[in-house]
Amino acid sequence: MPSGNFMRIGIDCLRADPGYTGGLNTYILGLLSGFAAVGDRHAFQLYLTDANRRLFAAFEDRENFEFVEMKANSFRLRQALCRAALLSFDENLYRLWSGQLFAAVRDRMEADSDLIYTPTVSLLCFNHRKPTLLSMHDMQYLHYPQFFSWLQRRSRAFTCALSARSASHFQASSRFIERDMLSCFPGIARHQISVIPEGVNRNEFASAQPDAAVSAYCPEGRFLLLPAQLWPHKNHITVLRALFDIEHGHGIKIPLLMTGAKYSAASGIFRFLSEHPMPHVRYLGIVPFQSLVALYQRAALVISPGLYESNCLPVLEAAAAGTAVIASRIPPNEELAQTLRLNLFDPLNQRDLAERLLWLWRNPDACREQASFNREAVARFSWENSARQYLRVMEQMLAPALRLQSNPDRACHATPSC
Repeated sequence: MPSGNFMRIGIDCLRADPGYTGGLNTYILGLLSGFAAVGDRHAFQLYLTDANRRLFAAFEDRENFEFVEMKANSFRLRQALCRAALLSFDENLYRLWSGQLFAAVRDRMEADSDLIYTPTVSLLCFNHRKPTLLSMHDMQYLHYPQFFSWLQRRSRAFTCALSARSASHFQASSRFIERDMLSCFPGIARHQISVIPEGVNRNEFASAQPDAAVSAYCPEGRFLLLPAQLWPHKNHITVLRALFDIEHGHGIKIPLLMTGAKYSAASGIFRFLSEHPMPHVRYLGIVPFQSLVALYQRAALVISPGLYESNCLPVLEAAAAGTAVIASRIPPNEELAQTLRLNLFDPLNQRDLAERLLWLWRNPDACREQASFNREAVARFSWENSARQYLRVMEQMLAPALRLQSNPDRACHATPSC
């Protein structure tokens, strides 16, 4: 990338939820850390609210990061009015309404930035005049509508369809998501999508953690770790059924620790455990980050059983922590398995999972060998590498303007008013 191509990059973080501990926030913060590491000759404006500002505290003192704050109450009111437009069943009305409600925000972004990047699934409004880059992380609502409420489905249908028609360019975290976007939104052209994998901070997950960070959580001996929010698509039930089958078919109790917040799958998970008591299965809830890292490092295996993912951060985090992985055989995990050594199973087949899990549990040397390989191979999935790829895409999006910026005489000759 030529050193003279300075870019002002606006990043829409207004909808980042400071109370959410999960993949989307991990993605946003990881990518920002990548920009901080490799984007020192560019300027980044973070658009946020007074309610979520603390989420980005690590970047507040960066010389090339600027915080642009909006009142959270005002922003939430505008969001609520937008949601009211969903009841009209009129996509165009929603587009017009959002454009009016967020016009001042859009104008401020475009005054300060050459390009707007949105990492949160859909655009805020759909009438930008500056180039827009969007990370449309998944189309799960189309594949598993039963996991969403009516209002959630309606909101996703409007905002994703409008975003697909309005954004200049899209980032996909895997080839699978690229294919899914092209299939679900025929108006998107292949050249509008750049596949940029998610990253991981290898140093954070490889650093030794004190025993105190994990002493309250770890059982005696080996255990299996399932780090996932309690959403239906995370597929906890298949894991629990497999462990139940192993216990009653082979007499082996494999301890399982589950971390993550309670969401719509929680009642079904706890009902299963009530009907099929397994004292060696424990739900820990949300644990501090240092403790989560320690759990990753001490686990015999990390399991990622999801039915639908854009890319799988727990797989990368486990690899960085030096722990073997057993994961669902879904396209993003199959892509990761081209670089990492993963143990894949049919996510809807508890018998397949039980057989693979039992073999790995009985063969710890194989797990250690895989973990050692993955610890080195995961280096290619750094947030710095992801950030470099983003910056290359952004520069390509702005190439005509950057050429004019570096050659003002050419710009003058091309403009009749000059």
